[in-house]
Amino acid sequence: MRTSIAPILISMLFIPACGGGGDDAAPDSAVPPAAIALETKLKANMTRFVPLVGNVESSLVSVLNPGTPLAQSVVVSPGTAPNSVLFSGPYDGNGDGIDETTMSGRVTFASDPASAWSGLDGQVTVDVALPLLGHVYRADVTFAVLPDQKQLSGTGTFTEPLSGDTVTMTISASSPLVVKAADGTANAVANACANSLSGQVHLVAVGAAGTLTSLFNFNPTSPSVSVNGSSFTDKSGLTTTLPDSTVDLRCGSTGSVSDWAATFTQDWACLPRESGRARLTITVAGPDSVTIEDEDPPGSGATSTYQATVLGANPYALRGFFIGGDAGSHYREDFNWTLSKDGKRFAQFSKYVYTEGPNAGKGGYCVGSARRG
Repeated sequence: MRTSIAPILISMLFIPACGGGGDDAAPDSAVPPAAIALETKLKANMTRFVPLVGNVESSLVSVLNPGTPLAQSVVVSPGTAPNSVLFSGPYDGNGDGIDETTMSGRVTFASDPASAWSGLDGQVTVDVALPLLGHVYRADVTFAVLPDQKQLSGTGTFTEPLSGDTVTMTISASSPLVVKAADGTANAVANACANSLSGQVHLVAVGAAGTLTSLFNFNPTSPSVSVNGSSFTDKSGLTTTLPDSTVDLRCGSTGSVSDWAATFTQDWACLPRESGRARLTITVAGPDSVTIEDEDPPGSGATSTYQATVLGANPYALRGFFIGGDAGSHYREDFNWTLSKDGKRFAQFSKYVYTEGPNAGKGGYCVGSARRG
């Protein structure tokens, strides 16, 4: 049995995300109202966009398990370099049953894919088009998945279909964004939902009134994000500097841990390749914890019970672990879960390591998507 985990690679940038947050900067009377309005909108959007950056493994692990419910139409073929593969095709990036995402790219494993846990790197191009609304996102991203972190660089642009407003996120290749699973320790604080980010993201927001540029600086020891270097240029060409501020990119600030209480059906996939389905029944165990009854596969009667706790001030982000495997070959799997804003789905990402037997010290990554009911 393997617990599923959040969609990875670039679903990173388009799954149903958390909400909440705010900043501590008081309005400046010298700053045009249009600038304040655009900055406020940008920060609100980032509570949805930035937490997705951490889901690099999720999309990638999914698409490298072609034919599974998470990537039914993706095609994977051998690459020209040793231990490399090419992939392309439509993909359900947010777990709602609609293949709204088209992905193409390459992956090179650090060793034989049967031991993918040792690391991989590559490049991906992503396009997202929603039914009736049209094209809303495009990104070109370079990534590396290491045993203890992910590194990302590249550019992605979100377009609001109705207004035409855009937000472009850029991460420098010379200073990639470092992404770790938030685990509650001092050096891996949850500063983007269930993720702990380190580095800088350059943002350009274009609206009807003008253009706003900002730098979002992430510190893995702080739950808030510093926003500085901001300026607004109106349609006449006048540029105004905005004061520095902070923003909290937390999950479910208006919700509670009780919103997790339900039964979910979960599809999961792993590297080294493995996939399956589980039924997860979640009950509230305390003010910041839940109990999970995991039946894998559904209807089998094979169940295990474990717990997860809220990550910091993120009611819609949980972290936990379970012990799996047969006697003499047990493994520990640590997972992070992110509940969608509407509470209908949650995404997961995890890492497992064998604690005994011939594979002790080795392991892999898993991802998944769970839907209520």
